[in-house]
Amino acid sequence: MTTTRMSPSTGGGRTTRVIDSTLREGMQSAHGRFTREQSVEIATLLVRSGVDMIECGHPAVDEEELLRVAAVVEAVRGTPVLAHARAHFEDIEAVAKTGASWVGIFLGVNDVSRRSRLPGRTLAHLYETISECVTHARELGLRVRFTVEDSSRTEPDELVEAYLVATEAGAERICFADTLGILEPQETAARIRRLRKRCPGTDIEVHFHDDRGLALANALAAIDSGADWISTSVNGLGERAGITDYAALLVNLHHRGTRPLADGALLGELSLRVGAYSRSMPDHRRPVVGRDVFHHVAKLHVKAVEREPGSYEWLDPATVGQSGSVTRPALPADPSDWIVSPQVISATELRYHRAGPGERFVLVDDRFVPGAGQYCIARRVPRMEDYGAGHVDTHVHHCDSLFMFLGEEAGYAGLTVEVTLGDRVFPVQSPASVFIPAGVAHGYRVVDGAGTYLNHVLAGEYNSSLLDPIGSNR
Repeated sequence: MTTTRMSPSTGGGRTTRVIDSTLREGMQSAHGRFTREQSVEIATLLVRSGVDMIECGHPAVDEEELLRVAAVVEAVRGTPVLAHARAHFEDIEAVAKTGASWVGIFLGVNDVSRRSRLPGRTLAHLYETISECVTHARELGLRVRFTVEDSSRTEPDELVEAYLVATEAGAERICFADTLGILEPQETAARIRRLRKRCPGTDIEVHFHDDRGLALANALAAIDSGADWISTSVNGLGERAGITDYAALLVNLHHRGTRPLADGALLGELSLRVGAYSRSMPDHRRPVVGRDVFHHVAKLHVKAVEREPGSYEWLDPATVGQSGSVTRPALPADPSDWIVSPQVISATELRYHRAGPGERFVLVDDRFVPGAGQYCIARRVPRMEDYGAGHVDTHVHHCDSLFMFLGEEAGYAGLTVEVTLGDRVFPVQSPASVFIPAGVAHGYRVVDGAGTYLNHVLAGEYNSSLLDPIGSNR
């Protein structure tokens, strides 16, 4: 069976460079709050997947943010890290303290910015501020990228003047930001061509928000018009609708033949971990990384791809660590199949678990209700002289989960446990439930009493919902 797919277009001969801002822009999403450890993990995977630069954080926010950025800088030595700063000396100095080699200074100069955030400031004053801040950053040994916030709504001459002031002061890269995500590809191309003509010899970066669903299309148009750098984030995570998706951009550049993938199989792992840590998993139809993007259901499609995968696949799924499928995952049609007779199964079937006190009943998972997408067990905990050190090591799920503790005494009292959440241990008395967000390390052990423990996980197969440490052989 052959595996011919559509031939990639040439897309020009220039290699596009990618700066990923998951660890900065992603922190501005509705749920994006990456810990120091999670940030290091994400940055490590970004480097392995071939990113050219990492944009991480705004160190002036507080001490913890400064330390988070510093930890990423230390972890990815050899890959440059850029940190964000307003056009304020103290912000720039905070970046210098992290050890980052680049600072991304941003300032809006259009009427909206001057009315809403910079009342009373004239253009001349703003240009002076840009020059002073870039100069100060250079004196601190930082390399500078300068961004005009809300570039796409800034009058062209004022925009170019701001960039020229920045480059004259020492900025090595300018960034055009479509902050509201309002541009269309044809207009994007015209804007970048003009900017390329007015600022020859200076690297141009573009940062497109996805409010209209056009971020990737605008990024490709910008590349074709002379942009050197594209700002991305994993799963497109960012303010509001997010920005250009990291995996989608890389795979499109690979398809064009202008930038080969360093390790396409890592893109799914990155997507999974960022989705878990931000509690914002990509939907199943997300291009490149979604569960269903190489899934064929229509009879005509199924027959065609069984003979020739390229019939309905633009890319070999193996390129990005996926595999094609022609099965139809669905709940059983007969409601009687939704009723489960629980089975007693040892916890040793699960990673990070050993045999524990009492019997463990599996109430539901995909084995018993195919397509349920949920896992729930109940354990009857007997009263014991010694409950031991516990049978569950701390572990992490890519989805939310729940512990429930019900004692055998009146009002469900009578069961005492210790619950670990992250690096803290909490004493818990029944009745109680413990919500565990995706990405949080957790575990429990029985301390005293008797009753029932329930565990509910929003995944149909327990072991596949676990996020093992980077480098684990599991």
